[in-house]
Amino acid sequence: MKALKESFKALPKWIQILLLAILAIFGVTIFGFIFGYIIMWLWNQLMPQIFGLPTITYWQGVGLFILARILLGTFGSDNSNKSNIKSTKKTTDTSSDPDWVRYNTWWEKEGKTAFENYTSTSE
Repeated sequence: MKALKESFKALPKWIQILLLAILAIFGVTIFGFIFGYIIMWLWNQLMPQIFGLPTITYWQGVGLFILARILLGTFGSDNSNKSNIKSTKKTTDTSSDPDWVRYNTWWEKEGKTAFENYTSTSE
């Protein structure tokens, strides 16, 4: 394996990129075929028995997968949402959020005693 890595690194950069692109296209194609078959098999095993729906073909399974990806919006990766989530987790100042102000007020008035009563009775 080490010799293969060394011989790969000895190739010109454009050949390395071309080989990786071909390998990626091949891998995605194989994954698509396998995933389409899995969806078809799961559908045909579950849906007709549970809901009385008809069985589907392989290409209908692939179509369901693509439709689900489009409707759920999970094609590609959107890193902007991840950075927004990280930035909101870092902020601990909740004084300007009216929902947190109401929660903190409730917690001070009723929440602590209700929690202490709950934990003392559950032991």
